Amino acid sequence: MPAPLPEEAFASFDREIGLLTSAERTGAPTQDPQSEFFGMPSDEFVECLLVLRDEIEQRAYLGIVAAVEAVVQVDFSARAKGRSSVPLAADAHTLQRQERSGRRIVLEDVLDAWSSIANARKAPISEFKQLLNHRHWLAHGRYFVNRAGVSDDPGFAIARARALLAELNRLDPKFPLAS
Repeated sequence: MPAPLPEEAFASFDREIGLLTSAERTGAPTQDPQSEFFGMPSDEFVECLLVLRDEIEQRAYLGIVAAVEAVVQVDFSARAKGRSSVPLAADAHTLQRQERSGRRIVLEDVLDAWSSIANARKAPISEFKQLLNHRHWLAHGRYFVNRAGVSDDPGFAIARARALLAELNRLDPKFPLAS
């Protein structure tokens, strides 16, 4: 099964938030004897929904960033196997050799390669890289200090994801080479 696209992760988030908002308005789970929320006071129920909303937002954020990473990494791998006339092929070959020597190639490396293209707009690439700091913080158990200084709102993440993917497609209309 192919990796989900950033738009799918955002759409899933949007649906879940809609469901939560509806539950908050109606209080229906507190009326359902089968629900763990049955008979729960309204303020406790709303607090549970707020905690759940935070979890959904964090999961959506991770999903959006991970989906972009999958698209970019798969494309980059295809470039490493492709013709030398494909943009970034030389960088991809170099990084692939480094990877065979034991160096782990991370998304930041791939984005740096895209950024090195002469007519690349640096802003969409560097702005997406800022999301990675927050993603690392979320994904690694909040072990790292969150210094991203960017919003953790999935709407913010999808906007930056769209800008990055549009920029990579502008640099090479065949992007992504493989998906």
